Amino acid sequence: MDKMSNKIWELVVGKVHNKLDEEEEKLFREIENTEETKNALKQARRLHSMSFNSFLFRQINKEKNWKYISNKINHSAQIKRIIISFSKYAAIFLLAILIGIMIPKYIKENSQPSAYNRIEMEWGQMSKMTLSDGTKIWLNAGTTLEYPTTFDTQKRSVRLNGEAQFKVAHSSKIPFEVVTKTGIIKVYGTTFNVASYDDDPEMVVTLIEGKVAIVNGKGDQLAMLNPSEQISIRKSTGEAKLKVVDTQFYSSWINGKILLQETKLADLATLLKRWYNVDINLIGDNTGELRISGTIIKDKPLDPFLKILARMYGIKYETKSNNDKKDEITIYKN
Repeated sequence: MDKMSNKIWELVVGKVHNKLDEEEEKLFREIENTEETKNALKQARRLHSMSFNSFLFRQINKEKNWKYISNKINHSAQIKRIIISFSKYAAIFLLAILIGIMIPKYIKENSQPSAYNRIEMEWGQMSKMTLSDGTKIWLNAGTTLEYPTTFDTQKRSVRLNGEAQFKVAHSSKIPFEVVTKTGIIKVYGTTFNVASYDDDPEMVVTLIEGKVAIVNGKGDQLAMLNPSEQISIRKSTGEAKLKVVDTQFYSSWINGKILLQETKLADLATLLKRWYNVDINLIGDNTGELRISGTIIKDKPLDPFLKILARMYGIKYETKSNNDKKDEITIYKN
């Protein structure tokens, strides 16, 4: 492998493991759109997924499992092809391949629970993903999702902090559940939105289609939702409120839009902070009570929307750019 290829793989491995420093991150951005980097990144992510359970490696009987690996390599043409295919990257990935062979066997023999992968969205970013069962998930800014590489035969369970929309693959035998700090949403196949950031006073679940059950932390069922119903659960008291809503106002964000209908400026400011990764300060006792209606497009700059806001609702704003931290926006009434 030449020096350039070596460097690409060093950067790719660091990227997959979130270990790049500022200078390395800059170098990675310069090469990330090349064909070699894309292929390396794809292979690295696959191998990283294979080795996710590597925390168990220390517990394995090395001599016993080396014999098992050797036998696998000698008798499996498929594994031979994998190792030959990746031989030029063996120094980096051999351990990942071997763990990928050993760990599934080890977990089965020792009845260990599945380890969870973890995705953390930065503020200002959104993403879409598909789980191993075919469930589609849209992740909003600042959201953390934990999920198993493969689901077991009893239930499909993920853990959420933030906001996500789920389109769950139907299964009448294996229920799907979303676990938050406030409660659990149980479904068999449906589409719904969950908003449960740590700093939000409530968890809000909006059902778009299908049916879901909402269970609190004690295991008590709070509600069974029908389409267009929304439940809000106050985190501090556990108090739950149920109402009928227009679901497009709670699901449009997956298409890069925020639909506003008499939305408090204070609530809008929270959304803008997350979408644009800025700090917003509201000056004045009643400024946050202003009611705003309209549409915000995610891929459009924030400043034009603020100008419209100023003209329509009689507010003023000031923007302060910060090189080493978030930009600051101050909003106040005329």
